[in-house]
Amino acid sequence: MSDRSSAGWPRFEVFVLGRHALQYKHSSSLHASDARHALLLARDVYFRRQEGVSLWVALSNSLQENGMPAVVVREAAEPQQFELFIQFKPGLDHLHVASLLAESAPQALAQAESAFGAFPPGAVWALPSTALSCSEPEQRRLFIEPMASKPYRLPTFFQLPEAVNHM
Repeated sequence: MSDRSSAGWPRFEVFVLGRHALQYKHSSSLHASDARHALLLARDVYFRRQEGVSLWVALSNSLQENGMPAVVVREAAEPQQFELFIQFKPGLDHLHVASLLAESAPQALAQAESAFGAFPPGAVWALPSTALSCSEPEQRRLFIEPMASKPYRLPTFFQLPEAVNHM
């Protein structure tokens, strides 16, 4: 067994497309050794009750937030695709709202501001599409099927013995 702790692993952001949802939403962060490991960990958490149909994971340091200092990166020779996520109200999840072409994350954030208006710092995220690792449609059976054989049971499902039935 490895002596590496989860604190030494990079942090990934998890985005889930719900069963009846139209857009991906940011669900949480987790630490994993690589993107494949992050997908498997996210599957165990978010597909446990078969809530989701697809996952995206991306390294946290690949996200650029509005209002934060720009990460120093070399601008691309040609535009690349960025995914935009917006938090419409404080306390709500960031929702995927658009894919756009830009030469850098700050340029993508500027385009988002011109299209959607100004938001408070941290409410808009730009993420290069190349930074995303996605669950594959052909792997859907692999992701969902193991969970179908494990029904989720509420605590009220279980019968308590008479000796502790007063609980």
